[in-house]
Order: sequence, then structure tokens, then C-alpha cells
Amino acid sequence: MEVLSYHGVCNSDEVNKLKKAVPQAESLQLLENFDFNAYSLSAVEKPLYAVYMFDTLFRDKFQYPHDDLIRFVLTVRKNYRVVPYHNWSHGWTVAHCSFVTLRKTHIFSLIEEIALYIACLCHDLDHRGKNNAYMKSMSTPLAMIYSTSVMEHHHFNQTVTILQQEGHNILQSLTREQYKECLSLMKHFILATDLALFFKNKDRMKEILTEGNFAWERKDHRSLAQALLMTSCDLVASAKPWSIQTDTVKVIFQEFYDQGDAEKKNGASPIPMMDREKAAEMPDLQVGFLQGSCLVCFDLISQVLPATTQLLDRSKQNLGKWKQLAAESKNKQLAIDIEIKKPDDNHHSEETTD
Repeated sequence: MEVLSYHGVCNSDEVNKLKKAVPQAESLQLLENFDFNAYSLSAVEKPLYAVYMFDTLFRDKFQYPHDDLIRFVLTVRKNYRVVPYHNWSHGWTVAHCSFVTLRKTHIFSLIEEIALYIACLCHDLDHRGKNNAYMKSMSTPLAMIYSTSVMEHHHFNQTVTILQQEGHNILQSLTREQYKECLSLMKHFILATDLALFFKNKDRMKEILTEGNFAWERKDHRSLAQALLMTSCDLVASAKPWSIQTDTVKVIFQEFYDQGDAEKKNGASPIPMMDREKAAEMPDLQVGFLQGSCLVCFDLISQVLPATTQLLDRSKQNLGKWKQLAAESKNKQLAIDIEIKKPDDNHHSEETTD
């Protein structure tokens, strides 16, 4: 464990390099908007702005050693694996969404805000580019440890492991009760990124909103809203400008197809979303995903947190474009099918002549 801890944390050179880096004024201004593009940042800038966002939210609210914050962020980066989508860039993007939301709202307590930001930054730690269904079907060690929300439980435990490393505990100034509450909320937030839980959460929130009795003061309502906000942050790629949305979808499907290839190699048949031989169905699949998950989630959270309405509006715009691409894809396929079924006139006349 000592050896693994040594190799799993950042080194002093990385810390010193980040301490010398200076945020760019232009980027800081853009950082305040949901539309910000994480792909525009360099390898040094991502952790730099992750630290900046934490400082902006919390430096005047509670005490934490700044070097510990730098070490924590750099070690979090190191513990994201090199996979197409569920990587450090995704974790950063989700944390940025929480940052913008917290800057626009004043509904959460300090402990809730800390837990949300850390959970977003760490929510996919050590992701292997494979979903829970794959983990279970392949009887992986993680699936044998956790019976539900396999990867999400692992992400949370990785987060706690990093906080426990020497020089990484950015929560050390909290009281015992505050610390306990913060960890409990972080677990709540990270588990909420399991889409299997989202469908139950959204049904309950729909019921509450239909009855018109949602209240932040009610613990169960507040917990539900927290979970849906976390899901919204996780799905924020669907609410980015079209160019960012399409770039992100490409890497998402690259990861899906990698899983599909692994399933085929193990004798299983992947679902269409993960079968690269059915890549032509991507626009249709995106339409279904946005309609069935993203828009529903953004709509619900915007009703209780109006400051997030931009997520709903932007995802609606993207849905319209995906529908257009889906229609074009169907037309092309129809044209191909007609071409295949169309008789060869010359060949037909030769046969008749013979």
C-alpha cells in the first residue's frame, strides 16, 4: 500500500510547476459560463483552473492549506485513466458545471457546496471505459465487491483514498460532524451519476412538481434536487454549443465501441449503441438519449434551480440538430436500399435479348 500510494500521488515537481502558473484573464471571464470548452485548456491549465474554481468558491468561507489543494487536484488528475471519454477532461467539465451553478445560486450550505464540487471533480475516478453492465457480465473484481452502482461506489472510495493521503486532506479544518456530513453528501452526489438511479429520481421529482409542493426545506426534496443537479452536471456535454457537443459525442462513442469490441471478443453481443458496425444509427441514438434523459433532467432541475435554464435551452437546440442528422441519415440509407434493389436495366435487356 505504501508503494502504491507513492506512485498514485502527484510529485513535488508537478506541484511547483502549478504554483508558478498564472490564470489568463480572458479564460477567467469565460469560465463563468456553462458554454466553456474544457478542450481549449492545456495540460497545465486544467488543474490550474480547477484550483482557481475551488479558491473562488471557498477561500473566504473555510480554511485549507493551499498546497494541499494543489496536491489534491493533481493527484485526482493522475487517478483518472487514459480512456476516450470518462477521463480527467470529463471530470473537469463536470466540476466546472457545478462551479457555474454555485456562482449563480445561493441555496446550498457551505458543506453542500464543498461536497458537490469535490464530487463532480472526482465522480469518475479510475473509470476503465466500461459501464456497470459490462463489469457485472464479465464478473470483474469490482462487481464482486459492489452489488449495485459498481463503478460509482469505486469512484467514491477512490476519492476518500486520495483525501486520506498525506498532504491531500483539504477538509482537515472541518469539525468531525461537518467532515462526516461532507463525505456522506459526496457519496450521495457520486452515486447519483448512476443513470439507473436517475430514472427513479426523475419520476419522484415529476410527481412532486406536479403536486406543486416542492420545498427546499424538506430533507427528502432537497436530497432529490441535489441528485438531479449532480446528474445535470454529469450530462452537461449535451448542453454545450454544437461544436463542443459533436466533438464530445465522437469520443463517447469511441469508448462505447471499444466496450462493444471487448464484448464481442468475449462472445457477447453488444447493444446497438456500442456496436461500431451500427455507427450509422448514432444520430438516432443521440435523439433518444437527449429526449429520454438529458432534456428530462435539465427540465426538472431548471424548475427548482432557474439559474440552470440555459442547460435546457441549449440541449433543445442540440436535439433539433440531431433530429436533422437522423433524418438525413435515414434518407441516405433509404437511397442506398433503393439503389441496391433497383434492377440493372442493361443487364435486364441483355437477358431479354438472349
